[in-house]
Amino acid sequence: MRRWVIGVCLVLLLGSLSTAARATQGGGRTWTVLAGGGTKDTAVVANAFFPRTVEVAVGDTVRWQFEGFHNVAFTSGQRPPAIEVHEGGRTYFNPEVFFPVGPRTYDGTGYRNSGTPPMGPAARPFTYELTFTKAGTYEYVCILHGPAMSGRVVVRERATGTPEAVLQQARAQQAATIRAGQAAWAKYRPTRAGRTVTVPLVGDVRAGYSILRFTPQPLRVRVGTTVTWTMADNFEIHTVTFLGGQQPPEFVLPQPQAQGPPRLLLNPKVARPTTNKTYGGTGYANSGVLYPPAAPASLPKRFSLTFTRKGRYEYWCIVHVPEGMKGVIVVE
Repeated sequence: MRRWVIGVCLVLLLGSLSTAARATQGGGRTWTVLAGGGTKDTAVVANAFFPRTVEVAVGDTVRWQFEGFHNVAFTSGQRPPAIEVHEGGRTYFNPEVFFPVGPRTYDGTGYRNSGTPPMGPAARPFTYELTFTKAGTYEYVCILHGPAMSGRVVVRERATGTPEAVLQQARAQQAATIRAGQAAWAKYRPTRAGRTVTVPLVGDVRAGYSILRFTPQPLRVRVGTTVTWTMADNFEIHTVTFLGGQQPPEFVLPQPQAQGPPRLLLNPKVARPTTNKTYGGTGYANSGVLYPPAAPASLPKRFSLTFTRKGRYEYWCIVHVPEGMKGVIVVE
């Protein structure tokens, strides 16, 4: 639902921008940059731009081809936060991150944002184009996964490469990143010390991938074992959520407004942790949002539960339900 609603709004907003975009784009060449990627089952995702640096000429257009849930933001040094806290402690996603901002030309000044791609029933191939009108080197970022997920456009009077060669390079780099993630997932194991098990939630900034799974197989533990999930990925946020047989709640609760896009409320039931220290298979136990290791020290990055009863317990990352990030613990 969260991504479907965002997708519908984007379709409407982008339609209103298309005419102006065509009028302002020049007659130069168009260069393609890939935003993300991943395996078919989305267990491994690429949180990178391919290629990270692209060289173009003044008047040329860069087209970002989205293959994941990202955005492209040229911040000109004024990067907006992805999350805002409003009245009553309620947490919202920033509309300046999730919806398009700015015209489709760029000279190194002002804020430009692609918005995020449609997902769910409204899903379709999503691209974002920006025409560069002044020579310079311009940094950009995916605010959802940055600052680790960043890129650069170098604008010269003349470009030395070709769009075809750049796209070929991009595909090769993307494939290498996905292979690196698959290799890491193939040898992944949680760590054990007596009746304590640690499940790292992993990604690799240097290689550019994240693993959107908990453990390759059901995690088998004994009654009385404490399992700790710990963030080891500087790209993503996650939750660890035991539902007691209920369906996963929505992560985002859109709040329609009379004008403009809806406000995107993070579901308080998901964003906030429960007080559970033990779990016996009934009720709701939730970590709240777990943040990357590089996030401020005040933000939670780990969650522990001690299992008190035999059984088979499923749990979810509510952020990544669409990607199938579900785990199983078998208590024996």
